[in-house]
Amino acid sequence: MKPKHIFKAEQIVAGYDDKTVIHEISLAIPSNKINVIIGANACGKSTLLKTMARLINPISGKVTLDGTPINKIPPKQLARVLGLLPQSPIVPEGITVADLVGRGRFPHQSLFRGWTKNDYEAVAEAMEIMNITELANHHIDELSGGQRQRVWIAMALAQQTDILFLDEPTTFLDITYQVEILDMLTDLNRKYGTTIVMVLHDINLSARYADNIFALHKGKLVAEGEPSKVITSTLIENIFGLHCTVVEDPISGSPSVVPIGRYHVNNR
Repeated sequence: MKPKHIFKAEQIVAGYDDKTVIHEISLAIPSNKINVIIGANACGKSTLLKTMARLINPISGKVTLDGTPINKIPPKQLARVLGLLPQSPIVPEGITVADLVGRGRFPHQSLFRGWTKNDYEAVAEAMEIMNITELANHHIDELSGGQRQRVWIAMALAQQTDILFLDEPTTFLDITYQVEILDMLTDLNRKYGTTIVMVLHDINLSARYADNIFALHKGKLVAEGEPSKVITSTLIENIFGLHCTVVEDPISGSPSVVPIGRYHVNNR
């Protein structure tokens, strides 16, 4: 089981150039849990994730890991604890699956040390977890979208971090691949206790897979907690502008959002 960490954002204000995107957000990430950030487009989900991952410097406020501001932690040291899979990562030309997954071992290596048994084992285990071992010698550009996403996640897994951030890991995938990816991430969390924080667009999949949800609206954190307490018709209407009803998912028992739409109001 992965160790528990205290990961906090405190009064974070962040954005790009002269535009402020997130406003005084404070939160603590529940350790060893699956955490999902939801909200409408352009509400600040990815900006928040990037700020917590130190890709963006906050305008004010701070992000801390076990009490230490992350900007004070050496990059390689932080990379041994925190892994990040960004949106639409760039694929190096001509690289194979095994080579790309192997790049996840960078934080554990030095200029004076070659690959060790631990490095090879970490890569093999990551590919096994994501069910891509048979693709090891394939070039990335030969793979389907779902297979590529599994390879990127395997690279993050090979990093063997305690905390894993993923920015929209299921975007552009069909529903079969979305469920497959989320099942695999759940396996990772349940087996190893990896703390997962991810941005998802699908509200119902978020509610089904999350232990904890953070809901954003116009750059502010407006709700957080277990899906059963956060996902309500009032919240969904407030942050998405969607008139809906919330029912119990017959499979998972989690809340499930059913849009109403203009053409079905009178049929209720």
